[in-house]
Amino acid sequence: MPAIQPAEPARALVNPTWEVQHFDPSALFIALSIVDENTVWVAEQPGLVARTTDGGQTWPKLTGPWPDTLAFRDIEAFSADEAFVMAIGPGEDSRIYHTADGGQTWRLSFQNEDPNAFFDCFSFWDRNRGFAFSDSHDGEFTIIRTTDGGETWTRVDPINVPDARPGEGSFAASGTCTAAQPGGLGWFGTGASGVDTRVMRTTDYGETWTEAATPIESTAPDEGIASLAFFDAEHGVALGGVGTRPMANVAVTHDGGVTWSRLGEGVLGGRVYGASVVPGTPTPTLVATSPNGSAYSTDGGETWTGIDADEYWSVSFLSPDVGWAVGRFRISRIVNQAR
Repeated sequence: MPAIQPAEPARALVNPTWEVQHFDPSALFIALSIVDENTVWVAEQPGLVARTTDGGQTWPKLTGPWPDTLAFRDIEAFSADEAFVMAIGPGEDSRIYHTADGGQTWRLSFQNEDPNAFFDCFSFWDRNRGFAFSDSHDGEFTIIRTTDGGETWTRVDPINVPDARPGEGSFAASGTCTAAQPGGLGWFGTGASGVDTRVMRTTDYGETWTEAATPIESTAPDEGIASLAFFDAEHGVALGGVGTRPMANVAVTHDGGVTWSRLGEGVLGGRVYGASVVPGTPTPTLVATSPNGSAYSTDGGETWTGIDADEYWSVSFLSPDVGWAVGRFRISRIVNQAR
């Protein structure tokens, strides 16, 4: 019988900095998905995907059978070979592509046919099951789900989704306005309606949805929830805000998104685009990104410490030592000062 190996000790995120690994003055990098310490996929605007398989030393660009004007805003990868990328926009501009050979070829997995729909983000529970959602129109959200690895996508019956408020939608700023946890738990955040923000929640892989109010403000069309980050099935954080004024823009749940409460005084001067949990730390640790810079919290979002003032849109962590952020012109890797 083999010896039982001790668990890896928790490792803190200490005085982190960003080290630029790739710089392109013509690119806006929007979203990313980490597979392992060597493999990261990045969605780029306009119309490109980048991937590294050597820990960030090289970032070859991947093209596909799509117009080069598409706005890619979310990407979900399962391996160095397999990934889904989402383009946003009205009508047929909202679409999902899939590759199973490292981006050499792509197939169209989904294309929106509703001229009034505008998809924002998507998440997967596993290789087969995932969901995506659109800004509302005519009092309804359009939510689609797949159970066969993106071969088909089916709209969730609107009767199983709370009614939408006029103008209610989300923000396709980082690919993190949705979240998923094992066992069929999923969430998406809303705003942009001039009324209170909400988080929609599913416990059955997207078949039915319930709503929960949050204290994050949405008094104008450009305010609301932009990012959701969950530590586990019960504990999560919603972040958002508005760029024109500082505000309390962090809310927390301890019951899986059934209820939300305001946390702390906010972060990053009022607007957050992306956020990520940092797994493997001794305390609940988060990193948030925005046009105003990035910051980290080691107490679940109660207090924050700035990292830098560079513009980052999205962030993702695999561990305290494997984390990436993307934004205007740059792809950067975390440097953790923990000893």
